Amino acid sequence: MSLSLQKSSETVSVKWSASHISNNLTINRSSESRRSTMYGVSHKSGFTMVTVSEDGTKRIQGQVICRVMNNNNASAPEIDARFTVYVIQAAFVNLPIRNLLVLACTKSIQIYELDGTTNLHIHMLDKNHSNKTESSIYSRGIAGIGQNLLCVGNHQGEILVFNISPKGTNIFLKETIHGHQYGITYLVSNANLLISSDTSGTILIRNIRTMSQINTIPSIDESGVTSLSIWNNCIVASYANGMIRLFDPENAQICGSIAAHARCINAIDCNEQGLLASVGDDCFVRIWKLTGDAENLQ
Repeated sequence: MSLSLQKSSETVSVKWSASHISNNLTINRSSESRRSTMYGVSHKSGFTMVTVSEDGTKRIQGQVICRVMNNNNASAPEIDARFTVYVIQAAFVNLPIRNLLVLACTKSIQIYELDGTTNLHIHMLDKNHSNKTESSIYSRGIAGIGQNLLCVGNHQGEILVFNISPKGTNIFLKETIHGHQYGITYLVSNANLLISSDTSGTILIRNIRTMSQINTIPSIDESGVTSLSIWNNCIVASYANGMIRLFDPENAQICGSIAAHARCINAIDCNEQGLLASVGDDCFVRIWKLTGDAENLQ
């Protein structure tokens, strides 16, 4: 069901334009500990954000330029095109012990303090192409799980799990999870599940406590998954062919589908009330209302 909504009279501007990549908007909402909302988008080799006070009267702009590293994991000149990195996805990640800004880039994963002022850790990606399905090196898909774990996907279909310390730069790779045969496109989690998708359209469901795979949703039409969300007990997935599909994570069965856009869907998001937003390359933003659950979806 499509809804008719009014456009807000208030707009939020950032210093740079947004790169044409999937899921290129991240929001850190106001909380009791932080009385402001942060909005950010990626632009080529950088990330631009604006912090807006609760009453909207104060706005602080900020930018982060990706650190450039050479083959020896040392700083390289920013003008050296051989080592230039581009942001593929950026996300504000709120863990119980710490809030972070994570940039998933070509060649590296870069972790910063929430406001982007301090670089905490850079993880260089493996340049060996053991996965022959991907011709480029990149990281994509960002999700926080548990008290102190950060998950980031990569071009080889792996999920890298980092241990995050409450303070300082003691951040390290805890484990690498295998399962996908194609590059990761998105990660999403809740209190019990970690959901991952790849460029072939396959979705894997894992228990976040054991990291064991509990279900697989196979590719339906070989169209890649572009974004994921979780609503009630349903997995919501958008596809490059413009479809949105909903699945029951317990049995991996499809429980609903929407022919949402004429072209590739760039991002989706769903709130607790069942309002699902989607945006696509057809230049439409659409809002859908979901009701029921996986057994009785409307």
